[in-house]
Amino acid sequence: MGHLDRVRATKLITTAIQDGAAAASVEATTAGNGTCTLDGTDLAGILTFAATWADGDTAVVTFAAAKEKAPLVLISGGAGANVDVDTLAVTTTGFTLTAGGTCAGDLQYLVIEK
Repeated sequence: MGHLDRVRATKLITTAIQDGAAAASVEATTAGNGTCTLDGTDLAGILTFAATWADGDTAVVTFAAAKEKAPLVLISGGAGANVDVDTLAVTTTGFTLTAGGTCAGDLQYLVIEK
């Protein structure tokens, strides 16, 4: 024994992950007039940064529904984005991006529950 005698495989075909999650919210706290808007949900979205951001300013994304454990949050800059993020802190209720300086353009996020 010890050998794999038979393997059963199932073919999985999908064209996209469908997002049925509730809408998340964002609140920006800046020393200047920086803004951040969100087009997204608890699963994925786009944060759009504009105006004046400085080191230490924050954008706090709050999930519509708290998670059992702090999820993984992946972030990626959009084309032409100039978003300087110093830290990404994730909790069961959302995540906080702390700016390291200039933030302008789009930042995409994807949330993966553990």
